[in-house]
Amino acid sequence: MLSALLEVVGLALCGYVGVLVLADAYLIVVHFRSGSRRIAQELPESLGWAAPSEREPLVCVQLPVFNEGNLVGPAIDSLCALDWPHDRLEIMILEDSTDETSAIVARSVAQWRANGFAIKHVTRPHRRDFKAGALSAGLRHTRAQYLAIFDADYRPPPSFLRNTMSALLSEPRSAFVQARLDYRNRQHNLLTRAQALDLDTLLAYEQAARNWAGIPMTFNGTCGIWRREAIEEAGGWSGRSLAEDQDLSFRAFALGWRSRYLISVSAKGELPETFDALITQRQRWSIGTAQAFRDLPWRLLGQLHWHQAVVFVLLTLFYASASATLVIVLAIVGIGWLAEFTYAGVVSLGLLATVVAIVVAKSIGAALATRILGRPLGMAFARDVVGMWLMQAALLPIGSRALLVGYITRRVPFFRTPKKGH
Repeated sequence: MLSALLEVVGLALCGYVGVLVLADAYLIVVHFRSGSRRIAQELPESLGWAAPSEREPLVCVQLPVFNEGNLVGPAIDSLCALDWPHDRLEIMILEDSTDETSAIVARSVAQWRANGFAIKHVTRPHRRDFKAGALSAGLRHTRAQYLAIFDADYRPPPSFLRNTMSALLSEPRSAFVQARLDYRNRQHNLLTRAQALDLDTLLAYEQAARNWAGIPMTFNGTCGIWRREAIEEAGGWSGRSLAEDQDLSFRAFALGWRSRYLISVSAKGELPETFDALITQRQRWSIGTAQAFRDLPWRLLGQLHWHQAVVFVLLTLFYASASATLVIVLAIVGIGWLAEFTYAGVVSLGLLATVVAIVVAKSIGAALATRILGRPLGMAFARDVVGMWLMQAALLPIGSRALLVGYITRRVPFFRTPKKGH
């Protein structure tokens, strides 16, 4: 009886994860059919925008900061170098620090204000709702209808606002435009190369294909510009999830807002360089993903065609449950071998097939992302693919536990990912 139950449950879980892989097959087809054409369509917009008969709109650039003294000075300098008229640009440092970062921000703000920039240093007596709370407070300090958001380790190029605003203004129902994230230290060590390929796969393969296919693609928390109307209509920033970017995106999509993703526009940040720092980051991401999925407004499916809705659900389920599901299957396989090795063998084969399907699909995605970004597909790429999957295997139990924490816990402390300030 126990053996039969283990077999049914194990095969059901393997089948569940296997079905999720079908969403990747859809994205691969979209990439092959639309990739080159959609990138080409970005290029004229990315050359820059200027209103022929009207002044550029007022844009507020927000920089949430918490104890990042080694990063914040260069970050402020890069924001003040953005190509946008000074009288139509506000720069806002949303600073909740408890260390010397406050003094560094105050000096930098005073320097740039003396140079004629409209730059504000906004502080709070508490860290309620963490980054979401800081962004919500910042919204009350500006009348700008467009808000660009950056984390402290990212350095946007001067053309960033010209390029992203051209895309946002061309589509009145776009809630936000997301630029691609890139990394200054991708070649630092084996771990950063593995992370870079992993994130390239997410950003230049999955998110790009989702956007081309009309499937909701959430804000990445940095290097994007939001329309204020969409933020307010969706209920504003909320601290109910550590993934405040996903949470707000889902609520906006449920109201019929869309998003735009630009591969050809990028800003470079910094990857964690040690495994301990990576664990801190990925735990926060997994907890936030589970929290956002738990509160997902499923009415957003009504805004999609049936095939878009199916792929959205499959991909959302994948990131909200796949690692936990695989760990459960592994546990069932282990129990099965103790109870009845014949049944355990069947479940093991199902698990192996599931894992192979995931690895093959995501590795094809990694190759597509690498190709579309103009990087070589050689031995270095093969080495990094191996590194990416070794990293994912090491993170599997950590991500599984974090997902479970996110599902059962409402209030989780925010732990900042340590960065070295390269």
